Amino acid sequence: MKEFDKVKDKLNMDIPDKLLISLVFEMTRKKDKEFVVELQRIQKENDIVFNTVMRNKFRKYYYFRDELLDTEEFSEYKIRTFTYNEEELKEVFNDFYSRLETYDPDKIIKSLKTNIMDLEKGNKIGRHADKWLDYYKEKYSNVDYSLMIYKVDQAEFERNDYNPNFINEFIFNTYDKLINYRHLAIVFADNIKDKNDFDKTWQLIYKAGIYAENFVQHTEKFHAFKSENQTKILANFLDEKNIKNAQTLALSFYDGMSYGYKFEDLYISENQTTKILILKKIELDNSNVPCPSCFTTEQRGNSYPEVFIKSWECANPSCPDRSKSGRGKRFDEYGTYRYFKLAKNSESNQIDDDLYYSWRRDIFDNDADWKKYLIKNYSYNDENILVKNVNNINSYGRNITNEITNETKTALNIVKEFEKLPIFNLFKGIFDGKEENTKRNIVLEKDIEVINDNSTSFLNKLKPAQVGSAITSPPYYNAREYSQWGNMILYFVDMLLNADAVYNSLKEDSYYLYNIGDIVAEDNVYVVSLMSKKRIQLGFLSSMIFEIAGFNLIGNIIWDKGQVQSKRNSTVNLFSGYVKCINCYEHVLVFLKGTSKKNPSKVVKINPVIKINSKGENTYKHTAPYPLELVDLLKDFTLKDDYILDPYLGSGTSLKWALQNGYKGLGIELNKEYYELSLEKIFKK
Repeated sequence: MKEFDKVKDKLNMDIPDKLLISLVFEMTRKKDKEFVVELQRIQKENDIVFNTVMRNKFRKYYYFRDELLDTEEFSEYKIRTFTYNEEELKEVFNDFYSRLETYDPDKIIKSLKTNIMDLEKGNKIGRHADKWLDYYKEKYSNVDYSLMIYKVDQAEFERNDYNPNFINEFIFNTYDKLINYRHLAIVFADNIKDKNDFDKTWQLIYKAGIYAENFVQHTEKFHAFKSENQTKILANFLDEKNIKNAQTLALSFYDGMSYGYKFEDLYISENQTTKILILKKIELDNSNVPCPSCFTTEQRGNSYPEVFIKSWECANPSCPDRSKSGRGKRFDEYGTYRYFKLAKNSESNQIDDDLYYSWRRDIFDNDADWKKYLIKNYSYNDENILVKNVNNINSYGRNITNEITNETKTALNIVKEFEKLPIFNLFKGIFDGKEENTKRNIVLEKDIEVINDNSTSFLNKLKPAQVGSAITSPPYYNAREYSQWGNMILYFVDMLLNADAVYNSLKEDSYYLYNIGDIVAEDNVYVVSLMSKKRIQLGFLSSMIFEIAGFNLIGNIIWDKGQVQSKRNSTVNLFSGYVKCINCYEHVLVFLKGTSKKNPSKVVKINPVIKINSKGENTYKHTAPYPLELVDLLKDFTLKDDYILDPYLGSGTSLKWALQNGYKGLGIELNKEYYELSLEKIFKK
């Protein structure tokens, strides 16, 4: 066959025909789909799920059964190796020859030669594991911990003289003691109250989450951060909102990049007695990392899959793990470390089925063993862990340092204060510089008022203190119907101004129920690209801006949406570092205009928010409707003669409930289509 001969002449290598065919098929990945089908067959017949390392081993066996020296571990599964016909052979070799002509043939040839040598040596998956893990251990030999667990309870709050910045102090003081890209877990036990018996649990949680992501400032140049452009966008947006000192506020905020930790998860027990905040340390590190396939540091590229998390591309032409076009393997530090720990397959790092299913969702059973889960999933055998204020903890093959504090502190370093964060100062400056509307003269007259207008503009014309309570599910930052926000900061500027308008509309000692869920999206705050994709703390940031607007956060009703069907966080690796939960709840933040001591925090189970009919359509034609059961929570907070306000009415659920239950209602919706939809829904008999 001429295509085969052309490739062989081009390679000019002494290589058996059968081996060359296997190499070319494996390198072009033309049979990988068939391999996946074969792997699924084996798993089904043997009632087993293979992890990533075993899948890679099976793939090598699928293509190179006759060349591998050690095939004993595959024999029991009776795997069928790849087959081909003349037409497929012709197509694959023609494609491979084109690549030799198009890309650098020397790199492809060197990679082929290395693959052949590896096959002769037995092609051991993870052959550089020991060497690479030794490198990692040496690199972080002067860093104390791979995981930190800090339990916060009432006694700890009292020991710190009720100072709300005590968690920030711990975050600040221990940051350099944690290995990069590893985790800090803050466990909030029971409800934590201040000297006046006000519940401060959720305030402590949201401030810890925001502080952790923003307490370090990067002032050096970062290639993807276009500070002048971002400053201009923010300043212009603030000018449009008539905010005083817009340019100064924007320049101050974008004087650097805030970083520290990245918010990953917030686990909540069913009775809300335990909340676990999971944070991942992120610090810019441009030092070269050895390639996991060839262990060289001959690298190129300036790629960041996430802000400050760098990935590398191996530039060693002899690396065995090159792409179809001859490009080098791409990898990052923690991903490589995690993979090699998986390859070592220590029993102490395995996640059993019971533990996995107990933590599949981010709402866990009250009696679930959070100590075991945190240690097993966020650390590995022989690593050092700091545990603070936690008794009776099993090490599971780790080295535990347990700090139990009893002394009382009376002063904390002022630099750890939440109020000194750039993000807080920005929104506080916006609030202080907003334009005051003195023409508030609209009086509500109808029992049910449905308004098609900008919510903030209308409420600023409303005579103050006419509303008895409020509830809403605001438009999400990335919602397609409200796409005017180029980044997350601009979104929260509008939410802050609206929160202020709602505050002025409410009577004293009135409640505002605010339904918001965290999302995974590009925040575009510093970098406008996929690099900025992360889990955005919509609930925490909403809490911050509402308190700036004058509200008190007094509770958080957790809306459990049940068994959310999602493969987003599924994994075949029941092993430390791989298991992630599915987000199955939204916040219903309870804000108060006043100082009531009522604590409404609880977990509420309601059917999923999106209603899907038999045709797969959203029957409410709205991206974020909420069910009547959620509005039913207002019964605890509203008098019969009072108005219920929904500043982002959407499909009209809240006013429909008000009409059905004998309450007055005011709903405002900017979108004309949703406005018409809400009228139909509210008044339809």
